[in-house]
Amino acid sequence: MSFSTTDYQVTLRGRTILDNLAVNAAPGRTLAILGANGAGKSTFMKGLCGLVAARGAASIDGTDLLTASPTTRAQLIGYVAQDMAHLDVRLSTYELLLLAQQGASRRWATGQQAQRNASDMLELLGLQRFAESQPGELSGGERQMISLALALIRSPRLLLLDEPTSALDLANQLQILDAVSAYTREHNIVTLAIFHDMNLASRYADDTLMLHRGKVFCSGSTPETLTPANLAHVYGVDCRALSVDDGRFTAVYPVSVL
Repeated sequence: MSFSTTDYQVTLRGRTILDNLAVNAAPGRTLAILGANGAGKSTFMKGLCGLVAARGAASIDGTDLLTASPTTRAQLIGYVAQDMAHLDVRLSTYELLLLAQQGASRRWATGQQAQRNASDMLELLGLQRFAESQPGELSGGERQMISLALALIRSPRLLLLDEPTSALDLANQLQILDAVSAYTREHNIVTLAIFHDMNLASRYADDTLMLHRGKVFCSGSTPETLTPANLAHVYGVDCRALSVDDGRFTAVYPVSVL
């Protein structure tokens, strides 16, 4: 099982946002999607979910996502977006996790397995204290964690995370990304994550894809890709990259705008 795109393109209002993207990602690994603002990172994920029209091919488990039905996409993809308006409902977190497991059936019949799944997911992400809370009443960071729980509860084969830690403090960033990494490996799924923090990308992404002006600039293992030269080209910033923690990951810090 793997994820790949070929000749992937998105055009919005007559403007080409993404052009001829060829992306490959292996199961059990996390691929970081990096690039400056406007590079097309979020649009790439929205096209996979059917939120914007995309051309070409994008497949997971042998299924072409671009021609699949909305129900099939929902079964295969877990998506955590920046916009969490879908959580402004009069249901508790626990009820949302039960409902998310019903798929397209629109039933409210939940068995013991669904209840166990919901409880296990709350425990996995450390969200038990929010079980009876309505997400709309919580902070942005708390809703971000609940959005991840809803994405995982249906056991996706492809997990898409659009800046998954943007509203989280340091402790919750580590907790959530540790959980995502472990889940990705244990369930042998493909995870794509958009990062703005290079150090989080270095720590948690096995592989990295850099977009520049709607095209793939470079891709490969994170240590090979997250280099000062590549960062200078894509972001226009002079950076330093230091090997830390006995070479486990690279610490990146900016020096100046080029």
